[in-house]
Amino acid sequence: MPLLRSFIAIGAGFACMALLTAITTLLTRWLVPSWAKMPPSRAARLFNLVAGCLYSMLGGRITAMVAPISPLVHSLILAIIVLLISTIAASEFRGQALGFYPLALAVLPAMATLAGGILSVLYH
Repeated sequence: MPLLRSFIAIGAGFACMALLTAITTLLTRWLVPSWAKMPPSRAARLFNLVAGCLYSMLGGRITAMVAPISPLVHSLILAIIVLLISTIAASEFRGQALGFYPLALAVLPAMATLAGGILSVLYH
């Protein structure tokens, strides 16, 4: 049963991040259609990074709270999953977005996921 709860914890954190990101993307494309163009503007990139990090932090916190044991290990597993998915997403911007943005898009959400787990352990 703890193994199933571990999968549920990681899945809940990931589902939270994915759902919030999807809703935010749909709303911003509807409210600010100019942000959907490529390459993204500076404001769109900053908003995307900040929102992604906040949602990742929330997902890491949820994972740590639901985890049956070792909340930081569960948050770390989710952070590795986020790093893999973010790296794939950032590779889409290769050649279109210059500078640090693709690297930040790959690394910062994973770090925020782990930070959410750490904050959950410290303040729970």
